[in-house]
Amino acid sequence: MENNITLKTINELLDSAAFFIPSYQRGYRWDRQQVLNLLDDVYDFMINREKNSSSEFYCLQPVVVRKIQEAEGTVPLYEVIDGQQRLTTIALILTYLNEDPYQLTYETRLNSNEYIWNIREDIDKENHDKNIDFYFFKQAFLTIEEWFQRPRENRRTLKQKFSIALGEEVKVIWYEVAADIEVREVFSRLNIGKIPLTNAELIKALILSKTPEKQKFELANEWDQIERSLREDKLWYFIQPLKAYTNRIEFLFDLYTENVSSRHHDPFYTFYEIQKEEDFQALWLEIKSYLARFKEWFEDRELYHLLGYLTQYKSVANYMSLYDSDSILEKEDFRRALRKEIRSEIKNISLAELSYGDRDKGKIKKVLLLFNILTTLKQKNDEARFPYDRYVKEHWSIEHIHAQNAEGLNTKEQWQAWIKDTIYTLIELNQMNEQPEYSELITALKDGIDDKNFNKDKFTELFNKTLEVTEDHFGSDVHVLENLVLLDRGTNSALSNHFYPVKYRRLKEYDKEGSFIPICTRNTFMKYYSKKVDHFQFWSDQDRNDYLAAIEETLANF
Repeated sequence: MENNITLKTINELLDSAAFFIPSYQRGYRWDRQQVLNLLDDVYDFMINREKNSSSEFYCLQPVVVRKIQEAEGTVPLYEVIDGQQRLTTIALILTYLNEDPYQLTYETRLNSNEYIWNIREDIDKENHDKNIDFYFFKQAFLTIEEWFQRPRENRRTLKQKFSIALGEEVKVIWYEVAADIEVREVFSRLNIGKIPLTNAELIKALILSKTPEKQKFELANEWDQIERSLREDKLWYFIQPLKAYTNRIEFLFDLYTENVSSRHHDPFYTFYEIQKEEDFQALWLEIKSYLARFKEWFEDRELYHLLGYLTQYKSVANYMSLYDSDSILEKEDFRRALRKEIRSEIKNISLAELSYGDRDKGKIKKVLLLFNILTTLKQKNDEARFPYDRYVKEHWSIEHIHAQNAEGLNTKEQWQAWIKDTIYTLIELNQMNEQPEYSELITALKDGIDDKNFNKDKFTELFNKTLEVTEDHFGSDVHVLENLVLLDRGTNSALSNHFYPVKYRRLKEYDKEGSFIPICTRNTFMKYYSKKVDHFQFWSDQDRNDYLAAIEETLANF
């Protein structure tokens, strides 16, 4: 038998299955809150369904089973590989509701089924203390009893309505594995490291179960090829930077079921929407067409850059809908529409008024990202591509070209390293234009290195004194766009708190070593945007103005 996957109501479980919990699983251990969560979820669903006259159902997480015995009398016996905690809790709820629960036997607790069925009579006896599972059965049952006895408007009819909802409107994802499968391997896969079943795994099993035998191998091979394609980070982070997936092919099914916004709280919404499909061959063709379209866009250099920028903020689903709309007759229409979308993202941003902070930080990052993308796009080298994979995985963030912040410098070693770099910078500045206050500051900084009682207060005093003395060279307003670039998190952390000449020297070393530096960040520190370059000792007002002008020109031309 092949693995079989479907949805089953609780009533269907009552009519068609008995369950055996093998010894390799731990016993029943759900606590009070977990039991309450299940009751509350089913109740909330029941109330909402009544109000909205909805035909939806409440879907529980998977129950993974293997048939170990054909029916003897009424129902077959299934070994529970995953889901025994939920099955046990539901059996206890059914008992409280005076419904006969399904048979549920623990290999190491042979009387567990009888205890659950007769828990009302046994609950005051001492035998539950002799069996740890029975103790937890009792605590769960008391929690259920307490929950149903709470004051409510519908308390008189609650048990009856809840019983109907639980039986007819609550479904489990029923995943029946082949009889010859190695169950301990499956159990480990599901539980070691708390790795859950994913929509992708469930959907794959479902589609294969509906596929003719001759086509199964081909479909499984195509499935693996799609997953391998999406494992190419350059393609993946171009289309999907917003959410991580264990199996990336699952994203294509989320697109199909319009579940990319995560507005559906049920983690298996995509699976049970796919389960409703009737033509799985047509479904599979559609999934393959999504990947083909993404590859086509990826290969088109201009579409790659335009669309890649937009998908950093909105799902690619928005642009698939745009591409399929009546207004798009050919690819050039699509390009124009994407350009228009980007312009609408930035047209109301005043570059000169941006200031680093919570209010403008997102806008600044949008502007700097687009500046880097457009700069890459207009390079004459037609192989040049902006690295969306690096941008996402390396967590690029905003970095000050010239910093004036001692935040994060908290140890004597950090203070001394900062002082040594600053002394080096001041000596170079003093050689360019000798100033008495620089010489005095250098002496004070050297004294700080030799001071055995040097502390945070003394460092802060020296730091502020340095800002005051160098203000004419370095300026005081550091939070404006013309003093900001993008850098990966690692390099950003290494360069934070330093003045421009220190960062310039270090970035030059990183560049020599072959480290990746964003194109506009490299251009900026190397002063390629500056119209006149006399030195690399400080980031002057003229450098700032020329850099801002370059950003404005690039965005204006676009």
